[in-house]
Amino acid sequence: MNSSLQRLIWLGWSLLAINAAFSTVEPAAAEPPAGLQILADNLQMETRPAPLISPDGRHVAYVSRGNVCVADVAAGTSRPLAELPGTWSYILAQALASGAVDSPESRDNTEKHQKLRSSVTDELGDFQWTADSKAIVYSLTHRVHDEKLDRHVAHVHVWRAPLDGEAKEIADGELPYGERRGLGGRITRDGRFLVNNRSGRQRALIWDVARNKPRATPYDYLAPSPTSGRWIGVEKDTRQLVALDEDFNVIARHEEYLPQADYGFDMTWSPDERFILWRQKIGVDYTSNWVGCRYDLQTHDRQIFHGDYWNELFAFTGHRGEFLRIGSAVEQLHSIEAGKTVLHSYIGLIRDGQIYMQRLWSSRAGPQSPELIIAQASGGSPISWSPDLQLFTIGLTDPEPPYRATMYLADRRRQLWRVPGIDAEDRISPQEIVGFALDGQTLIARDETRLFAIPITAIRTTDLKFR
Repeated sequence: MNSSLQRLIWLGWSLLAINAAFSTVEPAAAEPPAGLQILADNLQMETRPAPLISPDGRHVAYVSRGNVCVADVAAGTSRPLAELPGTWSYILAQALASGAVDSPESRDNTEKHQKLRSSVTDELGDFQWTADSKAIVYSLTHRVHDEKLDRHVAHVHVWRAPLDGEAKEIADGELPYGERRGLGGRITRDGRFLVNNRSGRQRALIWDVARNKPRATPYDYLAPSPTSGRWIGVEKDTRQLVALDEDFNVIARHEEYLPQADYGFDMTWSPDERFILWRQKIGVDYTSNWVGCRYDLQTHDRQIFHGDYWNELFAFTGHRGEFLRIGSAVEQLHSIEAGKTVLHSYIGLIRDGQIYMQRLWSSRAGPQSPELIIAQASGGSPISWSPDLQLFTIGLTDPEPPYRATMYLADRRRQLWRVPGIDAEDRISPQEIVGFALDGQTLIARDETRLFAIPITAIRTTDLKFR
């Protein structure tokens, strides 16, 4: 499975109201269960950015104690790549080291933490791997008040930290406070541009890294090819679907005209560059409905889909127009419990040329069945897929409060193996899942202070099989 598919599967939705930040309490570390390899320990990680596995599956990038760090999965080692001065992570690490505070938990040092927070000058934004897995690109936003203009502005600095060599700033620019359309976003495969597509409502912005300035962008939305440097976009004036080369020049026009996106819009391009999935949001929040279309660029066939929640995600599997659909749907009861609703959460597969979903996994939360699939509890437990799409990780909630989620490894036959580890009393047990590495042979996970590598063979055992 390609890296963009892995990133897409990192769900940004949560089907439960488990929104508290990831705890950074540092309990006494227990010995890891057999089979688990500690890649890094004594960590101090915030909820975001979540650790990221490199496209080639060999490394994990993460932020801890004010540093951008990288772990080598095969070697079982980790090291810092670049400091992040001015960020909360850096300031808190310095305060803990000096004894200015004795706990990373704000509730333990409320006044001291408030004082530390006031000294934060920089915020970490974009955090991504380059397509060749050779470097990490991240942005730091420095917010100041422009006395002359009497407004807040943000100075954005984009850095590239190679695995071999020193981190260097590659772009910088000014962004009015509260504005989303500016410097930042996705780095192109050749490293020449940054593409900001964040809102899905405003025109995309293309930043020329060499010239350090934006270029004319006549496209409302841009989606990258997962296998080349090409892009698919929506032309601003005509609303026509167009294919673009690495310099964002139109190389093909397609007989598909997309509606104006008043609330939100997204689009995904298949690995063979033949199909697209586009969705338009209907409403203003994450619970809004949506309407979407799978469009064949060769035959011009269109298949319409609908959904109940905007934060549902899609990802092409690489088998022509086949794609994964992971989300939820609301069902109104019409029986003895009429008037009540239940929530179906599902992981499904839409075959090429079909519109009906084959449910690989589903659960029903309602008056009679409290079990529910969750995507993430605090920003770091996604449903992740192995490269061959045969295995995935899943969190299932307990039927009783506080509705803790237990993580499992699952397959398409609905077999479950519990992820090994010490039971945690927090929202995710035993660890939060980062994803698959080393061609799907290893699962990367984390707890409060450690990053683990778990061989799949150590999970798929009789002792850990749940059903």
